[in-house]
This record gives sequence, structure tokens and C-alpha cells, in this order.
Amino acid sequence: MEHITMSKTITIKAGDAVCRAELFDDAAPATAAALRAALPISDRTIQVRWSGNAWRTEGNYELQPVDAPIENVAEKLNAGDIIYYPGYSSGNVKVGIAYGDAQWLAPFREPVDVCKVGRIVEGLDEFVAASKRIIFDGPLAIEITAES
Repeated sequence: MEHITMSKTITIKAGDAVCRAELFDDAAPATAAALRAALPISDRTIQVRWSGNAWRTEGNYELQPVDAPIENVAEKLNAGDIIYYPGYSSGNVKVGIAYGDAQWLAPFREPVDVCKVGRIVEGLDEFVAASKRIIFDGPLAIEITAES
């Protein structure tokens, strides 16, 4: 059986911004592998309500089983941090990306554990500029794909 090495790099297109990101195979191996396996993702952004400068996917992406431990738990997020939110109890199982300072919060500003699964490494300025417009212009079409 042939062993195939999958790229750690993904491409994220948010509106007109195109960037490259690396997945954290060492810190979040199961979640990174599950995200890669779910690609390509075509969706749209939804500005997070309580969590700061970040957006999440509109659709749900069940990357991990309900009882799976959350890998590489993130507290404070910075622009370019990619997270997986396994919010099964709320029905929100999302991929999200910060475009500034953020922390994943539930209503009443209660911190929520999320997995930091990757980080944008190229094209961050364009990504931030496009994402900052969501609150004014509405959702962006997004595509997340594996690099070949």
C-alpha cells in the first residue's frame, strides 16, 4: 500500500482575498487530519456575535466525534488563527478564523473551548481587510481547499 503524505498547507479564499495557512499537525493531529479530509469547503462567513474580531462558517462541519477531547485548546486568538468549534450542545459545529483579537465566547461572555487547528501564513493583511468588511457589507463567500 502506497503512503500518501498530505500537505499541511491549505488555501483560504474569503471574498477577493486569497491566503495560505498551515494546519497544526503536531498540536492538533486528529482535528487537522479531519479538516483536511473535509476539504473542499464552500460556504459563507458569519460574523461571530460575542467573540470579537472573528467569523465562523455558516454550515456545520463535524470534524470530531461528540466525545472527542478538544486538541490544542485556544484561549485568546490573534488575526489568522483558525479554530474548530465542536459546539454539539448548541448545534453549532463550526470552522472559524480570527481577523483580529478574539476569544470564543458563549452568550453572557462565557469562554468556550475551541481547537486552534492552524494559522494563516501568507496573505494575512488582505484577509484581515476583507474580513473587517463583513460587519458592514454582509457575509463573504469562502472556499477552503487543500494545496496540491
